[in-house]
Amino acid sequence: MTGAEVSGMIEHEAGRVHRVMGSGGVGLHVREWGSEHAQPILFIHGWSSCYLAWRSQFDSALRERFRLVCIDLRGHGFSDKPLDPAMYQTSAHWADDIAAVMIALGLRRPVLVGASYGGYVIGDYLARHGTKNVSAVNFVGAAVISSNPPVNIGRRFIEGALMAASDDPAVMIEGARSVIHATTHRPLPPADAERALVAFALTPPAIRAFLLMRTLDFTRTLAELDRPVLITQGDEDAIVLPSMAEHIAATVPEGRLSLYPECGHTPQYEFAERFNGELAEFAGAI
Repeated sequence: MTGAEVSGMIEHEAGRVHRVMGSGGVGLHVREWGSEHAQPILFIHGWSSCYLAWRSQFDSALRERFRLVCIDLRGHGFSDKPLDPAMYQTSAHWADDIAAVMIALGLRRPVLVGASYGGYVIGDYLARHGTKNVSAVNFVGAAVISSNPPVNIGRRFIEGALMAASDDPAVMIEGARSVIHATTHRPLPPADAERALVAFALTPPAIRAFLLMRTLDFTRTLAELDRPVLITQGDEDAIVLPSMAEHIAATVPEGRLSLYPECGHTPQYEFAERFNGELAEFAGAI
């Protein structure tokens, strides 16, 4: 381990790298780009993903104007992966992880951007810590209700996710392939599909299962949300259905729904130029 790593941060072309101690002693891998004095945007990825879900953002002109911070959620990417289900099924852990990153990096009133499962994590944070240190929220193909039976979640994702959480390698691999190829409306280029599968595999199947077991409904939290909200949604999303975005838009007091035609679950990737422009306008108006 180098001295720079011991200090908790190294500088290289892929951004500044931090190691933040999260809730329950879980180490969190965090990266950032841009000036520390700029308006911060904190990006929160989805289920079985990692910070690279935001590559089209941190490798764009956004980092010249904003401070971009990407977290690997607990159990994902290069963050710690304890195999204790309570570490994933307790709302306070998710909420306090986000708070820990804000404190460690000195983020003042960031814009929270959450994709897919990241919507739950934003809900966890807002329900526990409120909006005092939040400027605005951008939900991106995000989920805010997890129920049994599922509502507003695509059947293809449900079937693939259950397979991807299997302890049978053959079943798990087929489930991972199914989920990845359901993510976009148009087929992924082979290289991007390979990258997505490798990033997906960084999350152990047991942890995928722990996340799927949570039962959540942040409707009440959203109804009390006193910050501007942008809801970004692909109209061909087969994972988190557009009806979830419509629910969010109808619930939050200050929400704007931005629909992306012929777009799947990842508008930040499938229509990166439009997404980055809308996010810059949204965050720049704070």
